[in-house]
Amino acid sequence: MIKVGDLVRFKFPEKIAGALTALKVAKRMQARIDGRTGLAIEIHGGNILTDFEGEIILVHMMFLEVINESR
Repeated sequence: MIKVGDLVRFKFPEKIAGALTALKVAKRMQARIDGRTGLAIEIHGGNILTDFEGEIILVHMMFLEVINESR
């Protein structure tokens, strides 16, 4: 589970519901984040407001994985 203050990175999900539209969203998100490390700033239900090296992006938690948990 992702918490505020965790370091995260983009993770392409194994299963995507919604097929083509969801796949297109995931590919665009992957290209936009481009391998950068992010910091979870706020949690809004299933979405995480994340700072990716100065760019603030709202990302669904299924597209993120925790690198380093906050203490």
